[in-house]
Parts: sequence; structure tokens; C-alpha cells
Amino acid sequence: MIHYIKFELKNTLGYSIAMIVGGLLPLILAIGGYHSTSNTAANQSLSISLFSTLLPMIPLGLVILPFTIAFGRDTESGVVTRLNLFGYSTVKQLIAKFVSIVILVTGVTVIYIVVLLNTMSLPKPSTLTVINIFAGVLLLTAALYLVAFTIAQVFKGFNMIQGVAMIVYFGIALLTGTMGGFKLTGWIEKVAELIPFKIFRDNLNAHWASTSFNQGKELAHLLIFLAFTAFLFAVANYFRIRSRH
Repeated sequence: MIHYIKFELKNTLGYSIAMIVGGLLPLILAIGGYHSTSNTAANQSLSISLFSTLLPMIPLGLVILPFTIAFGRDTESGVVTRLNLFGYSTVKQLIAKFVSIVILVTGVTVIYIVVLLNTMSLPKPSTLTVINIFAGVLLLTAALYLVAFTIAQVFKGFNMIQGVAMIVYFGIALLTGTMGGFKLTGWIEKVAELIPFKIFRDNLNAHWASTSFNQGKELAHLLIFLAFTAFLFAVANYFRIRSRH
């Protein structure tokens, strides 16, 4: 299993688009959006805001695009079936892919933190904030992973899956304010509120150096989103199994 996880990690690293949108782009946008002034407090506030706003792009870019596209390609080309014959069931494949994604997202998040701490006026976060960063990122990774698998199961054909993955990526980025600063109203605003990017960012912004704060609301929002994506995953998996009979 360890060898297969290494294979999946190398496979994911091979997708340059994932490394660009999930790894490089958040750094470029954060550093590019930072402008130092003589006001230290303003510099720190801007740095924290940029860090928090662009942080969710890491799991979004590294999960939705590479995994969805890779799994769709592997399914269409018969790789998934051949791996089943070698004893790697679909469940084992999903676990290995998830572990590799978690390793990658964690590594890129560490790089993101280290680089921005050394290139902007970003104050050192409290220990609780660091825990919040990684807990939030990993919960988002799990939820987005389930979304990615659902897309790969519901839609057929590599081009279709790739197209839907791109739409979902940019759709989430626009709805959550990760890309652009659109003012949302009505039902679109309600849909955007279901995605827990905003509450995650707000907590980081408000409690960057705090040694104690209530994470209950944020955690509840993240877990509800995870439960919703798990439901979508279960429905997609149910119909996938039924389609075989």
C-alpha cells in the first residue's frame, strides 16, 4: 500500500496544472497583492488578509483539478480496472489517492506559510491559529476530495470530466471570493455561504495572534460541508454500483 501511495503522489505531482493553480498561484497572488507602506499595523493587517483569502486555493486547486481529471482518465483508460485485478480495490485506490493528496496539501501549506512569513509583514501566528490552519485545510481537503470523486463517478468521458472539474474549480473560487470581489445577492449568496471558506478566513483574520478563541461555529460549518459532500459521494457510489448490475 505504501508503494501505491508513493505512486499516486508522483502521479499527482506530474500534473503541472495542479502545481500551478494549487501551489504557485496562491503564492503569486498573495505576494503580488502585497504593497508595503510606512504603517506597520496596516502592513500586517493586509498580510493576514491576503494569507487567509488565498489559503483555501491550496486544497481547492490540488484536489478538484488533478484528482478529478486523473481518476476520470484512469477510469476511461481501464487503469482502475487493471489495478482491481492486482488486488487494489476501488476503496484501496481511493484511500491511497486521499493519503497522497493529504501529504501534498500539507506540504504545500507549510511552504505557503514559510514563504509568506519571509516575504510579507505577516506576524507569527499563535499555536492555536496554526492548528486552525491545518485542521481547516485538511477538512476542506476531505470535503473537496469527495466532491472530486462524485464528479468522476457521475460524468462519463475524460473531456466531460475535465470540463466539469474546471467549472467547479472556478465556480467555487468565484462564489467564495477567492478570485474576484463580486458582491453576491439572493440565492447565489446563500449557495456561497454553504461553502465554509468565508468563516474559515474570518476566524484567521480575527484571531491570528489569539491564544484562545471559540472555533465551534467554524468547525460546525466545516463538518456540515463535509457531511454534505459525503452524502453526494454516497449517492454517486450507490448509482455506480447499481450501474454494474
